Order: sequence, then structure tokens, then C-alpha cells
Amino acid sequence: MKSVCLLSHRPDSTRAAFRAYYENNHFRLGARYFPFRKYVRNHLLSSVGEVDFDVLTEFFFDDGVDVAGVHSGRVREILDADEKRFMDQGLIRPAGAEEELLSGCARDIAPAGTRRQLLMLNAATDSASFRDATSAWGRQLAAAHDELQRVSVDYIQNHAASDEGRFPFDAVLSLWLPAEASALQGLSPPAAIELQADVLTEVCESPPELLRELYAPDAF
Repeated sequence: MKSVCLLSHRPDSTRAAFRAYYENNHFRLGARYFPFRKYVRNHLLSSVGEVDFDVLTEFFFDDGVDVAGVHSGRVREILDADEKRFMDQGLIRPAGAEEELLSGCARDIAPAGTRRQLLMLNAATDSASFRDATSAWGRQLAAAHDELQRVSVDYIQNHAASDEGRFPFDAVLSLWLPAEASALQGLSPPAAIELQADVLTEVCESPPELLRELYAPDAF
């Protein structure tokens, strides 16, 4: 079971301060209460044009975990107070995600410094054509660029009913690059796809042993 979320810094802060607080404080607080199987933060390094988020976070859980049940009561109060310290809460946009591997090896723990180019996509036509076109484009990019270690795609689910809080993309195509690599340039999607944003990120992933060490759901 996987979910994703776009998060942004407070208007009176900076992207660098947001990242520092997230990595030194907030992720540890979240890992105290949630039984994450994987917990990955993709922090923005650069973008083609302006975007209104600083990180795409990925949360992985074992099937059957009651995430909504955990995220309630006193835990919700604690996390809400911490979010106010560094996030623009009006720009928190979560969604479910179905991840598909298109090329390369299955995911393991991303080494420190891993770069990931995220192509934020919306459907220009019907959903079936969009999905087929996205998968095909991802495989084409993998075949054309030897430097790509992996290509995967997240098809977004569970959009909010209203625009407020809605994850604004239908899919996220991920191009996994070596550490310190530059983003691929001049990418042009097929007609069924609208490329809404093109961002280069650095992957920060918590190893499973750290997640097990931090998890203490009865600690308040």
C-alpha cells in the first residue's frame, strides 16, 4: 500500500530551511507513530518553470494498516503542531498511488545522493490511452538513455473531491539517475500526455532499521 504527498515550505521560510527541518525533525516524529515499510522524501533541487511544492514524499505500508486510524486523536494534534512549524498546510496534497516498474531493477534502499527526475503528467485524452501512452513513453526513455538506472511511474488515485487539497497530477513518471547527475533535457511527451512539471530531486530514504528504531507508537 502506497501513498504520496506534495509538501511546501511556509511563505515566511525557505526551501533549504524546510528540508533541514523535515530531515532533522519531522520525519522522525512521523516515524514514531506510523509503521512505515518505506519512507522516501524526494527534495527539489531544480525545476523547469515554477512549482509550488518542495518535496514529493512517498509512504509505504503493509496491507491492512489503518493509516486513518493512526492519523487521528492525539497523534493528529502532535503532527499538526509540528507541520505548522515549517509547512504551508494549505498546500498539503496527499493521494493514493499505484506504482509500476517500467525498466531497471526493483526498488531497494536508495543510496544517499540519488537523483530522480520527476515528470508530473496529466491526461490529454481518456484515461486508458493516457496510461498506455505513459507506460510506453517511460520505456522509450529508458531505451534511449543508458544513464537511467530505473524508470517507474505512479498512477495517482483517490483525488480529493474538491480542488482544495487535490493532488494536481494524474501520474508521476520517475527517471532514476546516478548521484550528482543532471536532468535529461528536451523531453517531449506523446499527444495523450500533458507534461505539467519537470523537476530534479534528491532522494532521502530512511533505512528500515532506522524506521524500526524510531517506531514507538505509545510515546507521547
